[in-house]
Amino acid sequence: MDTKLAAAIQRENQLEDAGMHGDDRETCWTHQCWAVDCADRHTPRPSTRRQQDYPPF
Repeated sequence: MDTKLAAAIQRENQLEDAGMHGDDRETCWTHQCWAVDCADRHTPRPSTRRQQDYPPF
């Protein structure tokens, strides 16, 4: 891992702790690489919207 990647992962960890959604990361925390380098190793996640997020009928 190079220093640029390590710094980006650390910065995105802090942003995620501050409220950034994990899907907005440019790095992959799991594989410790750039997200585009391991996109084919991840399965698509279902929608994260919960029932209470929908307006009432």
